[in-house]
Amino acid sequence: MRVKQVVSTAATVLIAGAAGAGIALLLAPQSGARTRRLIRRKAEDVAGEIRDIYDSVKEAGGDARRTVYRLRTRLTELKPVGRESS
Repeated sequence: MRVKQVVSTAATVLIAGAAGAGIALLLAPQSGARTRRLIRRKAEDVAGEIRDIYDSVKEAGGDARRTVYRLRTRLTELKPVGRESS
């Protein structure tokens, strides 16, 4: 469920960034060159946020994988003990 939330957040950030860039172009009181610089900076900020989200998802996936492996190993170790006591 967490991955879906992260993907949804990333999509929202992208859409909002694109909408903001479009509005900035339409309403820009400054020169075209200055507006393009502003849009480029905003796009770089959004790209950085998306990289951070991606890294968080990747890290969470690795943590989950390691936790499942440890639990499976521990359960495998406990299984024979439970059978002996039956």
